[in-house]
Amino acid sequence: MDRPRAVLAARQAVRGALESRTVLVACSGGSDSLALALALSAEAQSAGVSPRAITVDHGLLPGSDTRARDLVERLSALMPARAVRIDAAGTEGPEGSARTGRYAAIADEARRLGGPALVLLGHTMDDQAETVLMGLGRGSGPRSIAGMRPTGYLPGTTDVPFARPFLNLTRSELRQACTEWGWQWWDDPSNSSEGPWRTADGGPLRRSAVRDRALPELSRALGQDVRGALARTAGLLQEDLDCLDDLAHTALGEALDGEVLLLASLRPHHRAIRTRIIRSWLLAQGARAGELTAWHVNAVDRLVEGETGKRIDVPGLRVRRTRDRLERHVE
Repeated sequence: MDRPRAVLAARQAVRGALESRTVLVACSGGSDSLALALALSAEAQSAGVSPRAITVDHGLLPGSDTRARDLVERLSALMPARAVRIDAAGTEGPEGSARTGRYAAIADEARRLGGPALVLLGHTMDDQAETVLMGLGRGSGPRSIAGMRPTGYLPGTTDVPFARPFLNLTRSELRQACTEWGWQWWDDPSNSSEGPWRTADGGPLRRSAVRDRALPELSRALGQDVRGALARTAGLLQEDLDCLDDLAHTALGEALDGEVLLLASLRPHHRAIRTRIIRSWLLAQGARAGELTAWHVNAVDRLVEGETGKRIDVPGLRVRRTRDRLERHVE
């Protein structure tokens, strides 16, 4: 008998991501990550990989410890699984602090398994569309609009690889796959715009509002489902931005003289390359990444044709232009 279509799509997506001996799936019990665990289990033996699962208990909702234990028990029928409890309190708000703590716990587990293990994340086309739309709304630049990468290293690490096999599949497809597999998922109320977490002004969390309100309204206004179009836009932008970043990386090496940037090497470059060179240099000199904005980079870029001796303050350091170079200024 033919395999159900949604199950086959999920398995094919995961099959293409398996390239490591040990693979760790991050599973919350929601439909997306549950389908990911089920697909990994189905593909592991033929791919010659050792599957493992982790669920992170953020301790933010009543009964979260019980749900985590129940999920581990269910997943243990497929592969070795464990739950990790984290303290999600922090300065980034409930959503941001939970994300930071979750990635740290997953990274620790991947390292514990050796290698480190390849981490599979269950982000979908829906998540990608939400990310693109939020980036557009914030006006935060092309890298934000490019959305989530299909592969890379976990946030905050340079050694823990991840893959997102489901960026071309929708949440509804993965729910169908779970149904076809005969597994029930858990709907986290925190993911709803009517859920318990609120912003400082009492409104719904931004991503939840985009998911439940903005994307459906935009689709209705345009007369088509915009999720695929937004996800394709992200993929096209990623290719272009990666090309520009590669060019800028090469140009940075040519423009450096020790710790300073030579103006003669900066000037010939298009501004799209030049500002990337400047940003990379500022970060290497100690600028604070979370506070460094396009305004700061543009201000330093204006020094390239500005007055000798002029200085610009950016988060974490002061930059000075001399006759032929940009350098970090120390009083």
